[in-house]
Amino acid sequence: MAFNSKLNLPSAKINDVEHPMVRVKTNARREAFLAAAAEVFQEMSFDQASMDVIAAKVGSSKATLYRYFKSKEALFTELIHRSASDQGGNMMSIVHTSGGVPADKQSAVEAVDTLGLLNPDEDIRLTLTRFGEHVLETFHTPQSFAVQRMVIAASVSSDVGKTFYEQGPARAIVYLQHYFAPHIQAGRLRQADPHVVACHYFGLLQAEVYQAGLFNVVTALDKSTIPEIVARAIDVFMRAYG
Repeated sequence: MAFNSKLNLPSAKINDVEHPMVRVKTNARREAFLAAAAEVFQEMSFDQASMDVIAAKVGSSKATLYRYFKSKEALFTELIHRSASDQGGNMMSIVHTSGGVPADKQSAVEAVDTLGLLNPDEDIRLTLTRFGEHVLETFHTPQSFAVQRMVIAASVSSDVGKTFYEQGPARAIVYLQHYFAPHIQAGRLRQADPHVVACHYFGLLQAEVYQAGLFNVVTALDKSTIPEIVARAIDVFMRAYG
């Protein structure tokens, strides 16, 4: 076996094939950079954060960091993609966070069926209540709003806002749209565009509390108040569409 003459470690390649040990170390370093970036973006604004600070947090050099990520935007975009499936503190699809359904393997309808949280065979008010309470409990958190603020700041000069929207809120609306469609067709809800109905329901869930959370006024809700907030939202929704 060949050894590196300076470090006395196994060579990176054997017969020009990457050694598994090197691949593991490479992945570990990449994950370390991502973890450090998440902390830096939380501690500082997106604009103030720098590749130098992120690299230093790992005990590495900026040149090494650039070998893994070509820019600060690329790092941030990767974190956004991960938060879409890992519940990294933003309003991503309730299906992914509750049921862990891979977006690339199942359609929206199949995802909803798998989760069972939006069951079209159950009472509408009961289902929307359970779904709404879970949304507020899961996504009205300090971590969620911290990520959203970073996305908003970064969106001024990059497309990370578009990525965030498509990975999260837009998917949630699609899943809700598929839930409402059969109820509208069956006459249990009045005739309307399912997409608009989904947007109105999702908006009503956030109406009382979202702005206060985004602007760091009330970033966590008392569990005892969540059912009351959801009940009021659904009452308005059913008056409009029931």
